Amino acid sequence: MARRFRSPGVFQAATIGLACVMLLSSPHAAVTQRRTGAIAGRLVDHESHSPIRGAHIALLGTLRGVASDSEGRFARDSLSAGNYVLQVRAIGYVGASWVVQLAEGEVHTDVFELERLPVLLDPVAVERRPSFAEERRRDFERRRAAGRGYFLTEEQIARAGPRTLGDLFRSVPGVRMQCRGSTAGCRLRMARAPRECSPDFVVDGFPATYSTSLDMPTIGIIGIEVYRTLSETPLDFLRIGNQCGTIVIWTRSGPG
Repeated sequence: MARRFRSPGVFQAATIGLACVMLLSSPHAAVTQRRTGAIAGRLVDHESHSPIRGAHIALLGTLRGVASDSEGRFARDSLSAGNYVLQVRAIGYVGASWVVQLAEGEVHTDVFELERLPVLLDPVAVERRPSFAEERRRDFERRRAAGRGYFLTEEQIARAGPRTLGDLFRSVPGVRMQCRGSTAGCRLRMARAPRECSPDFVVDGFPATYSTSLDMPTIGIIGIEVYRTLSETPLDFLRIGNQCGTIVIWTRSGPG
């Protein structure tokens, strides 16, 4: 009895068909691989639009961060589709965050702007330089507070109501008037000074011994300092040969 043999072509086709059935029915069948995406960008200054280098860029939920290069560029690849929070920190700039929606296989590119941190300076007090009149009034009050000498303020002079300097000095302690006839012939002498010794006069900071007389009116005088001894007299008003004290007069028409 003759034996029947299967044709080789028929056997090969049957084998391939069986393999396909087994592959499709297997639980480990191959699936289509999903494509990954990337986020790339450039960091620039908000005002100048110059690149920001060395900034730290992080994607929340991922383990690896990146840094911007000298052109401010950065990139993060191998990302699945989804929403990402992009956080950026750079020295001298306000930190910022952006939400990026990334589709499957998408390469998202954008320009990200950072604002500079405000520069906080220590407060600076600007003071106007006092005028000469203000300075001399301050110095007057400073010397008056020191308690050396006898002082007459503008208010005190106004209350006394003197017509001339001679009238004013009649009531000053430690000052004596020596008169021969009228007031024009009077001279001042400090009680502690040697006999026939007259004080020096200073008017508005300048020596005025030979130009000051007791019959001068008191109009315009805003302050008087009387130093009855050499030890009382401040260095500002000491003159060579001064042994009899000093009288300092300040007027409204003085410098400043």
